[in-house]
Formats: sequence, structure tokens, C-alpha cells
Amino acid sequence: MLRPLFILLSFLMSAPAWANSAADVRAFIASGDYETARVTAETLETAQGYALASEALAAQILLGDVDKINSRAKEARALALQALALDPMLYEAQLQYTLSDGFVTRSANPLTIWRKKLAQKTYARIKNFRTAYPDDARGMALEGAWHLGIIRKTGEKNAEKWFGASLSEGERLYEQARSRTPNDIVIETNYALALFALDAAKFAAKVKILLERVRTMTAQSNLERRVQDVAAKVEAALSEPRRAKKLAEDFLDGK
Repeated sequence: MLRPLFILLSFLMSAPAWANSAADVRAFIASGDYETARVTAETLETAQGYALASEALAAQILLGDVDKINSRAKEARALALQALALDPMLYEAQLQYTLSDGFVTRSANPLTIWRKKLAQKTYARIKNFRTAYPDDARGMALEGAWHLGIIRKTGEKNAEKWFGASLSEGERLYEQARSRTPNDIVIETNYALALFALDAAKFAAKVKILLERVRTMTAQSNLERRVQDVAAKVEAALSEPRRAKKLAEDFLDGK
């Protein structure tokens, strides 16, 4: 009896009384009030609400605003699964499940990733999402990020041998995503920093062009503004490749 009362009191203290719709949650997410967004979204007890709660937490993970990344990533994935249990066909729930599962794998211990075949399982989930939404830019970017992320962690030869990951495929998928949404700050920045973290010297010219493009884009949300800030910091540090690469790696690893 005490736990439901505690949850209700916590909500009343953290979210405005009028915040009772998905539109309210969207406004909180756009403004960067991710904690209020998550709490409010969960109280909706709908598929969309749980998907939005997962999205709010995923934004904090992406921005490096959480401790214990793996635990929070599992929490975001669990929220997406709650959404899918209520509506298996909800696009937002499928997207957040795929995204948060990738965060879980990215933040897991390397031995755990290898022993439990987490990289392969995450790839299978990305492919399932891509099958359902073959023209979705975020799905393309997620698959591209998987290829480049595996290569960054294991090296190009081992990535191909052990996981079937390919640099050319990663680039192709990201380029497809960019052509679908040419002004997406998050996709553009992730692509640039993933390439720079792989090989700062090889991709320096391309990364410079990508980051210059990010600088000219108009941010529509707190998430986009903060990602744009990260891109600006890396761009400003390009004359110091080691420092710029460290900034890129920290962002990609959620630090």
C-alpha cells in the first residue's frame, strides 16, 4: 500500500498538475526537462507514455547525464518493452527498444558482450526494426552506428571476421540516413564523431565538412542544441587531433 502512495506523491512533487498528456511530455523533452518527462510519461500508463519515458531516459544517456549507464540503459529498454507489451506495432516503442538495447550493449563489460553475444543480438534487433521501417533514417543511422562502433572497439579486420561489420557499409548507411534527413543534427554529429574516433587522420577532411554543416543547422530541441554544442567543441579542437578524438570518444561512450 505504501509504494503506490509514495509513487503518487513523488509524481505530484515533480510534475505540474496539468501535465497529463503525451503532448505535455513532448514539451518537457523538447525543453530538456527529462526527469519530469519520464515521470509524467510513466503515469500515463499507455504504450505511447512508456515509449516517451524511454525516449526521455535515452536522451539523458546520449548526453552523458546519467551515472551507471548500463543500468539506466536497461531501465530505458524495460520501459520500451512495457510500451511494446501494450502496442507491439507502435513505431516509437520499436525505435526506443532498438536504441536502448544498443545503449545496453555499448555500455556492457567487453567480456559480457562477447560471452552473451550482445553485439550480434543488438544487430538482429536493428535489422528487425529496419525490416519493419526500411526507409526510416534513424534505423539507417542505427545500423550504420553499429558497424562503425564494432570497428572502433575491435579493429577493422576483427570486426569483419568476428561480427561481419564493415566500414564501407557503415558509411553507406549513414549517407543514406543523411540523404533522408539532411538537417538532422544528431545523425550528422554521430556520423562525424564516429568517423573521427575511428581514424582522425583519415577522416579529418570529411569530419570538418560534416561539423561545419552541423554548425549551420537550426536546433529544434534541448537535445539538438546540446549535441550541436558537442560538435562545436570537437570542431574547435580539430587542430589538436588527440584532444578532439577524446571529445568524440567521450560523447560516443556517453561520458
